[in-house]
Amino acid sequence: MSIWGCRSSTPEPEVPKVSEESLPCPGPGEGTELPACPRLCSALELAPTPPPPSALDLSRDIRFTALDVKLDSLNATALIQMGDATSRALSLKVGNLQITGVRSRCGKLNYTVKEGQLDIGVPEWASFILVDYTLTPSANFDGYLPSGTTFSWPSFCANLFPCHPALADSTKFSLKLSNVPAGKTAVYPTHIPGEAPPYMLAWAVGEYTEKALGTTAAGTQVSVWYLPGEEAAALEGTPRLKDAVDFFEKRYGAYTFGNKVGSVSANWGEGAYGGMEHHPYWHVAADAMKDKLVHHHEAAHGWFGNGVRIQCWEDFVLSEGTAEYLTARSVRETEGVEVEEQVWADWKGVLERAVARGDTQALPDATCNQIDILTHPLWSNIPYKKGAFFYRALEKKIGTEAMDRVLARFYQSHVGGTARMQQMLELVKAETGYDPKPLADTWLRGLGVPADVP
Repeated sequence: MSIWGCRSSTPEPEVPKVSEESLPCPGPGEGTELPACPRLCSALELAPTPPPPSALDLSRDIRFTALDVKLDSLNATALIQMGDATSRALSLKVGNLQITGVRSRCGKLNYTVKEGQLDIGVPEWASFILVDYTLTPSANFDGYLPSGTTFSWPSFCANLFPCHPALADSTKFSLKLSNVPAGKTAVYPTHIPGEAPPYMLAWAVGEYTEKALGTTAAGTQVSVWYLPGEEAAALEGTPRLKDAVDFFEKRYGAYTFGNKVGSVSANWGEGAYGGMEHHPYWHVAADAMKDKLVHHHEAAHGWFGNGVRIQCWEDFVLSEGTAEYLTARSVRETEGVEVEEQVWADWKGVLERAVARGDTQALPDATCNQIDILTHPLWSNIPYKKGAFFYRALEKKIGTEAMDRVLARFYQSHVGGTARMQQMLELVKAETGYDPKPLADTWLRGLGVPADVP
């Protein structure tokens, strides 16, 4: 008689799955501090597996980005919190950054860098990664300027930190700058609590003086920061900036990017004009500091352009045309109808000159993100001024109260997310019963300057 060996029918105990969230591990501290989680790393040692190889995944959501930048060495660390994903990868655009390492709480991760893209192998358990890198200054207004100030619009966030530059993507931010040059001040937000477009985060370094302009009814502090010799220009351009922000908050909805805002003089060099919507401290060219319309326009982007992001570059008018119209509305509310009428008269001349230089549709929305905004004819005054005059014509048709109601409803419905201009047109019709298509066809999809300029 033979006795054969047999296996036990009792299964071997499974090693429970662990993750940074399931244990749970401590969340991030200040800056890019990621506290140790010994329980996690010890549990992983029970069933050791090598870190996964680098792989491609540009679709993985980024929930939060914390940056720690040392301005003397330009060495930096980005702490990135990822959304849930079934893949074990994360890809980020890194432009001209020099990547020096990628790690998790429990060790180094595999990564590759090719043609400005960072591909990372991410363990199943990981919710956070840290990327160490070095900034490269560039004088081309595409990231970190040699002056120490940044310029990342529209897609140059990748030259400041590992990011997803796509319009649809957003993240919340924290920022820490250290080793600021002696005698200079760095103006930047330490936290941005609302969902922000990737190009919004910015900082400026210079011999700044801050002038407090007051506090809105909602408690938002408003300031202006100016460089030596600019006090008179800064005060000439911002006497009603606090009132404009107060008007936007009261009429359209709460500001989502912090409780302190303001204009920062950005020394972009001779001939530069305008501003950039780097909320909550938007940048204004030194030559434009005395221009109240620039200050009010950049402030308005906290509601349209940043607060509500455009889904496609073809919808550029939803950002710039709406912000331009709100600029005129803020002038009416803070200085009166006569002053506003002069703004519109001046803008008519600007529009006529823009059309003469090179006309284009203000809303070429038959496609979505099929254009390069920096080379397309849309990158002009056309969407700004045609968009603003479209809203002015619409206001005259439906009335100011209805116009404000539509804008408030749209903002409050889409804040923190993306939208298209067509959705605005549909809301106008649904909210008021008036079909804005003929006006849109004339002002936004047509060419030339309409004969009946409101």
